[in-house]
Amino acid sequence: SQYSNMSKHRPLIAFASPSIPPPPPISMPVWSLSSPLLNVPREGTSMNIVTFATPVSVAPPKLWTISLYRNTLTKEAFFSSGIGILQLLNPSQKSLVPLLGKRSGYEEGYYKRNECQKVGYTWIAGNGCNLLIKTDETTAYDGDDGNSSDTAMASVISQEDRSALESIELLPECAAYILVKLLPRPTIDAGDHEVAVCEVLGTGIWDGKTKQVVLLEKPSESLDETSALYTSLLRKEGII
Repeated sequence: SQYSNMSKHRPLIAFASPSIPPPPPISMPVWSLSSPLLNVPREGTSMNIVTFATPVSVAPPKLWTISLYRNTLTKEAFFSSGIGILQLLNPSQKSLVPLLGKRSGYEEGYYKRNECQKVGYTWIAGNGCNLLIKTDETTAYDGDDGNSSDTAMASVISQEDRSALESIELLPECAAYILVKLLPRPTIDAGDHEVAVCEVLGTGIWDGKTKQVVLLEKPSESLDETSALYTSLLRKEGII
């Protein structure tokens, strides 16, 4: 066979050698995961840089996988709270990558929130991220006067998850925002990373007029390297 012929000329162990060159680098979108700090040393919000995040399903529920470095504050925050927001950076936000991705939130005296503010990206209150959450109409009920009728709205997100989002903060001016919930299933050991499967609960975009994130209610145009930050630009400029 082809493989037996190959083995006559080259030991099979060569194919598993750690000295083999890595595959060609592929340009990937650059995200920052924002997650509330619950049951961890600090309060507020933790953010990092993520380049290994991708959709893995088409039909609802929409599922994504996110690969996170082990022993990081954002990974612990996300796994503890079970909720987070993927923020797709735009090309002008490339200066945030060293601040959010090359320094640790566990570092004493280092506060990512303050460092982002220094370069012009002050974190904004997520306000429970209500604008990212899809709502469904439920039964109408009578008002206090017994005559008026309002529509009660029940979110598809649980009250526990909504409470976890109350303290979360976001970066302004990102290309897209995706609210994700960690699914209760085993994570995948990926060496120095840990891979989690998440469900998408909502998608938002930045509204330049109101200076806030608003719910995306219809499909948007495709994002490419002109509107979103990709790792090819980071390599070109020596940031990674």
